[in-house]
Order: sequence, then C-alpha cells, then structure tokens
Amino acid sequence: MNGHEYLGDDGQAVLLLCSAFALPDDAAETGLAPFKLSEWNQLARKIHESALQQPAALHGRNADDLAKELAITSEEAGRIVRLLARAGRLSRELENLSARGLWAVTRVDDLYPPRLRDVLKNQAPTVLFGAGDIQLLRRAGVAVVGSRNIDEAGAAFAREIGRKCVAAQLPVVSGGARGTDRLAMQAALEAEGKAFGALADSLENTARLSDVRQFLLDGRLVLLTPYAPTAGFSVGAAMGRNKLIYGLAEFAVVVSSDFETGGTWAGAVEALKSGWCPVFVREGAGVPKGNQELVKLGAAALPAGEMATIDDLAQWMRQRTSHLAAEPELFDFVMREGPSQRTGGQG
Repeated sequence: MNGHEYLGDDGQAVLLLCSAFALPDDAAETGLAPFKLSEWNQLARKIHESALQQPAALHGRNADDLAKELAITSEEAGRIVRLLARAGRLSRELENLSARGLWAVTRVDDLYPPRLRDVLKNQAPTVLFGAGDIQLLRRAGVAVVGSRNIDEAGAAFAREIGRKCVAAQLPVVSGGARGTDRLAMQAALEAEGKAFGALADSLENTARLSDVRQFLLDGRLVLLTPYAPTAGFSVGAAMGRNKLIYGLAEFAVVVSSDFETGGTWAGAVEALKSGWCPVFVREGAGVPKGNQELVKLGAAALPAGEMATIDDLAQWMRQRTSHLAAEPELFDFVMREGPSQRTGGQG
C-alpha cells in the first residue's frame, strides 16, 4: 500500500490544509501556515454546513467564492487557496514518505484509528504520521506510562504488565521513552505480542533503527505521531502526544508518577478529567506520592502484590471498571453521515 492509498480525496485536502508537511521552503517568509487543530474544527463545521459539504470540494475554487460560500474572511479564504495549491508538491512528498516506509492519514480517512476519533472527539489530531501496519490500530490496547527514571520494583512491574498484556491478547500502548515506556513495550514484543508507540519526535529516525524496523516489518509494532516525521523533541510535543497514548487504550496503567509535576502526572490527570479510559495505578510499598494522589483523584489501584495471581489482565480490569462504560459521542462533520455519503471517511 503506498502513501496515496491511506488518504482519500478529502484526506489529501485535509493534509494540505492542516499539516506543514510539503510546505514550500519560503512558507515562513510568506506567512503561509497550516490550520491548527482548533482552527480546523471551526472550518470543518463551516464546510459541512455549506453547499460544499466535504473538504475535497474546496479544490478549484477561488478565494472570493470560498469567502462567500463559507462566510469567512478574504484572508482566510486566500490562505485555503494557497495551501491547496501545493497539491503537486504533496503528491511527490507522499511518494518519498512511502519509499521510506512511512505513511500519513487524516481524521477523515477510513484508516484513521477509530478509537482515537471516538474517544478524543474534537481533540483527535487532524493528521497522523506513522510506520507499521496501520490496521493494527483498529483495536484498543493497554497504555503503560511512567517515569523515565524508575526503581527496580517499578521496572519489574512494567515488564510484568507488558507480559500480562500479551497473555490477554492486548497491545501495549506507550510513548517509547526511556524507562517505563520502553520496558513495557520491550517485554510485550519479546513475548511475541504487539505494541503501539505514540512518539513525540523523530519518527523517521526511530523507524530506521534495525531492531525497530524488524518489529515493524513483522507486523508487531506500529509507530505514530501527530508531528512531522523529522520533528525534534520539545516538552510541548511530549505533553501533546499524551492524549494519543490514552486515546488508543482501553485501559491505562500508571507505573510510577511524580506528584503535580512531569508528563506522567499531567497525562494521567487529563485522562481522568476527560474520561478517555479507566486509569489504574500501581499500588504497593515504596510507590511515589503521585501514585497515591492519583488514586484520590479517581484512578483505580492495581496492587503490585496481586499481579502474580491475575491470569487475564483484561478481564480483571473490565470487572473493576464495567460501571464506567459509556457510549462514545460522535463529533466531527464526517461522523454525522454514513460512509456511503462521503469520500475518505471512516468505515
């Protein structure tokens, strides 16, 4: 499957409008910038409410027509026209992306992870870049998160969670960072299971690593990011990808968290507040204060001492969170119509 097959006509339009991917080199100098998530959410609503209906219908229209049809300013309409005008450049860059074993998908495409769309709603990233079998992302996993610097008890717990996920036939979802993330993912992969890595940076470089590449080719690892494949690390990006980790998960397990500081704490608190998925926290002697405080905020305790007695982790968690199940709310304009009524939408 090449890069174009991941994207429908609407998806290619959204990629042009919402990503810096394939922007010309002088974009910053000329003031050309893609639409941010909040801007796209507003524009998407206007497109759906207009006679255009779908993003692909924006192609071939001039700024005056778009301004009138969408009730937007002439400046915003001109921005749309300029962003869509690089379709030829985008096509070439997608070919290059595919040749490097990477893909792009947007929120209006069939192959976009359905759980992300249902759970995160209008917070779901507009564009995702990734590597590996995207079809694996149609199932939910278990998010395993925690500190980079972790003690031996926490490390052993992270590895055990990874193995228990494999036994329960659930992928491990994590951020790929040193410490907890890698320990859990590595344990799952070594046990012949599957893992999803939601990255904050360096997708292209990570996918090139020989051991990572083999797991990708074997169909047991998927990497994805809402940022450009060559993006470097930033604290903001690391915080921003937290929602991907929780959005792809049926359950989350916090192995080790500081109190009121750090990405693990911020992500877990946001997940609890937003109700993205049930959150479990390692409980036992010597756990950090953050673990204890997360339980007070509504996380469920996962006693380290009981791990050896849990035969089916998924069943154990479901029994303790069945009262929390809720029907996901549909949100985007592409979700308000059946698949047969739109191009490039979710099936």
